[in-house]
This record gives sequence, C-alpha cells and structure tokens, in this order.
Amino acid sequence: GYRPGGKRITWLLSLGAVATILCRLTLRSRLKIARPSVNRSRGTVPGVYRRGDIMQTRARAASPTTADGPKVVVCIADGSEEIETSGIYDTLIRGGVNAILAKVGGGDLKCKMSRGMTFVADTHLEDFKDNNCDMVVLPGGLPGAQAFANSPKLLSMLKDRKEKGEWYAAICASPAVVLEPNGLLPKSATCFPKLQEKIIGSISNDPSSRVVIDNESRVVTSQGPGTTLEFSVELLRILVGEEEANKVAEGLLIKSSL
Repeated sequence: GYRPGGKRITWLLSLGAVATILCRLTLRSRLKIARPSVNRSRGTVPGVYRRGDIMQTRARAASPTTADGPKVVVCIADGSEEIETSGIYDTLIRGGVNAILAKVGGGDLKCKMSRGMTFVADTHLEDFKDNNCDMVVLPGGLPGAQAFANSPKLLSMLKDRKEKGEWYAAICASPAVVLEPNGLLPKSATCFPKLQEKIIGSISNDPSSRVVIDNESRVVTSQGPGTTLEFSVELLRILVGEEEANKVAEGLLIKSSL
C-alpha cells in the first residue's frame, strides 16, 4: 500500500549508500601502499627463470676468480648431476680458479639436470677453438655422461690431453661411460659403485677408494655426489697447491686430505 513519505525515505537511503561507497573509496586510497611492479616474465633478472612455481637459477654468480688463475673447463649437458656440477664449480671458484661451464650439445645454454633443476652454461664446448686450459672436468649423471660420450669434440679434447700428458678428471658415471670405452681410463681409477664392474678389468687398483689420483696418467676419478667435495679439493691441490686447497677445505668444513 501507499506509505506517506516513502519516496523521501528511498531517496535518503540511496544518498546514504552513495556516501558509504565514497567514504570507503577515500579510505582505501589513503591506506593504499605502493608496491613495486614485478615483471614475472622469463629473464627479468639475469640468470633467473620462472616456469609455473619452479624457479631455476643460473649457476654462475659473482666470484673471486681472476683471468690469471688456472683455467678449468667443467663440462655440462642435459642430464648432468646437480650436486657434482655445482660442487665442482663452487669449490674451484673458491680456490681462485677460472672455472668455465661448457655445454656439450646443441640448443641454447640451458641444461636440464638429472633431478630437474636448470643450469645455464657460460658457453658451448664447440666454441672452444683449442685445448688451451689447465684441466677438463666431467661431472656424472648417466644421461649427461652419455651425452659426453657422444661428443666428438669432447672426446677429441680428452684424447689430445692424454697424448700430451695434461690433466683431466671425471666423477660418478663418467669414468665408466666416457673414459673406459674410449681408452681414456688410467691404470688407477674409480667410479660410481654400481658401474665399477665396467672398469674393473681396466684398472690395477681396488676401485672402492673415494677419490683416485693417477699421477702418471694425470687423471683424477671419484665415485659420486657424496665424494664431490673431496674430489674437488684434490683438483684444487693439483691446480693451486696444497696451502690454498687446505684453506678451501677448511672453509667447507671438510677434511683437507684423503
């Protein structure tokens, strides 16, 4: 039915609703805190990549290396082992070595590692025009080792180093998958325990040692992720000497000698 003053009441209610909305908008604008815009597209930050909720970070960071330090090529490929690759690289950097991550294989410089992480190499191995370095190091990871074994460029480098008596090193699957089938395994060596049957007929020592240095052949081999830091410190001992290697080992809280 008709209510006296109904239009007036409706008008007042509408006016009140508008006032409430304006008040809320004013309060919200006063309390609003400016937030920096974030560009989540791949490559916003150098060396950092986003895909869904997975962050992938570039392996190389600021380091104390100098151009005058020993030059070491650390090979990397799709399927290389994360702990071994990063442990070798990091330890060498700490010792002042000019460590270079070189991708074996085509495509861009990114490598999807054996457990799904993505590392970004510094260069492609194919870009090396000569064998001018102090050491070549091969991390493990079975798919990565198989990629190494299928690389004519890498095998040529390693065979050249063997012929000249220059140092190279391999860990985990790489001694069995890369070195042994190509006549690059020294008389004293080791590798990942489950692959030791592949090398047992080619060596003269007990392969149970965590790190084996064959000074005659100038080859260093080791067993796997858990022996990475010991392996890397021994590489430093060869490259920069006992004193510096011991300093790095002490900083890493590991034994300075085997």
